[in-house]
Formats: sequence, C-alpha cells, structure tokens
Amino acid sequence: MEPITIALGLAKLTGLDKKIGNWIGGTNGEAVASKVVDIAQTLTGSGSPEEALNRIKDSEKFAHELRTTLLNREKELDELAFKNTQSARNMQIQALNQDDKFSKRFIYYYAWFWSITTALYIGFITFMPIPESSTRFADTILGFVLGTVIASILNFFFGNSRDNSRRNEIQDIQQSLKEH
Repeated sequence: MEPITIALGLAKLTGLDKKIGNWIGGTNGEAVASKVVDIAQTLTGSGSPEEALNRIKDSEKFAHELRTTLLNREKELDELAFKNTQSARNMQIQALNQDDKFSKRFIYYYAWFWSITTALYIGFITFMPIPESSTRFADTILGFVLGTVIASILNFFFGNSRDNSRRNEIQDIQQSLKEH
C-alpha cells in the first residue's frame, strides 16, 4: 500500500482523520504521510507499514500511543505540511524590502489578475450559453478556480482556519478526557 493510504488508515484508527487529512491534503502530503507511517512503524516496532497498520488496528494501546505521539509532534508535522505557504510569505517579506516597485507589488498584481479572471469566468459560464459538449470542462475549470485559485489567494492573505480547527480539536480532546 502507498504511504498516503496507510496514513489515512492510521488517521481513522486514532480519531485524527480531519487533522491528518488536512496535513496530507497539502502540497507536501506524501512527505507527511511517510512521516506518520514512520512514526507508527517505530512505535509498534514493525518491519513494514502494513504490519504497523495491523498492529495498531489490533491494539487500543498502540492506537492511543500513536494518537498521543502525533499530537505531541503536531508542530513538526504542521510545518512539514504547510512549509510552502510560509516560504511564499517569507519571499513576499523579502520583496517588500526591495526598492523595485514592481517586485514589491507583484503578488498583489498576481492576486488581482486571478481575482478578475475568476470573476469574469464565473460571469461568462453563468450568463452565457455553454455548448453541451463543453459542460464538463466548464464544471471542472470552475471547481479548480473556486477550490484552488480563490482558496490559495485567501489563504495567502488572510491565513486559513487551522487555528480555529485546532481550538475546536483541543476542546474535543478536553471533553473526551473529562468523559473518561
């Protein structure tokens, strides 16, 4: 099995589906998945990823230990998953320190270009007739534009909801600890 498949299986067993899914869903998903699988193998003393998955599946103790270990190493995994966003922000800080006005404003021009292009595209496919043979293409492009382009621009300038989900997760963990 691939590391991503095994990591998602481990996520389900530990109850960290959403968190690990978010890590794996980033551009460095393969590296995060491999790291999660390595942690599971080390924890269980397994020789293969599949064996680690099976041992954790068969043992509540291993599942709990893996969950605890992943939560303790959350910052490391978070940085691994989202380091590309931070690199882009650091690059923008460097650009702002330059004297060249175009370099300083490039990211803003880029965001404006894609925002206007997206708005025009949405307007055209909403109000203009689309040939029946092109409907799937229009839907695919619209999904890409909304799910990737707009989300990336908003994530870059305004951050994302990881902080809110982290707060909710902490509350869920505290609640489960109170119940036990």
